[in-house]
Amino acid sequence: MGVFAALDVSQEETAICLVGAEGEILAEAKVPTCPDAIADWLAKRAADVERVGMETGPLAVWLWNALTKRRVPIICLDARHANAVLKMMPNKTDRHDARGLAQIVRTGWFKAARIKSHEAYVNRAMLTARDTLVGMRVKLENEIRGLLKTFWRDVRKTGWGLQTPCDGDHHRRAGSRTGAHTYL
Repeated sequence: MGVFAALDVSQEETAICLVGAEGEILAEAKVPTCPDAIADWLAKRAADVERVGMETGPLAVWLWNALTKRRVPIICLDARHANAVLKMMPNKTDRHDARGLAQIVRTGWFKAARIKSHEAYVNRAMLTARDTLVGMRVKLENEIRGLLKTFWRDVRKTGWGLQTPCDGDHHRRAGSRTGAHTYL
């Protein structure tokens, strides 16, 4: 007899639903959103679970990787496809969503989303952070150049930051134009 499960994951708690091969509900619960708590609950109630499904979402990558390490047969369902089925239900609660997802997993009418390795997500996060920092640096350099042009400062953009194109003597002459503003 096949047993199928589904998780409706939220930040604090995860709703779990177990269904049998004929679609009957075997067990339901809410457990903390913690891989150990979820894996323990599933191991106690359904050691022979065939598939466990959950929707894609903000916690999906972390939870999928953690449950896979604990040998839970987890699959990630495309949220758009699952949502099309779940919105037909009259009562939209975590418990009902877990029931609906369990039925989707049981019937096999889903599109599995591919979860990449943890290292791939770390690399992507590093590249995104670098891109953001470079953009912030360029924006700040341009802002400073624009502000200094107001005070007759010729500042050019180089590969190593901002530099003035003239020698020190020019700076002394330019300083006479700014008067008592020594901060320029």
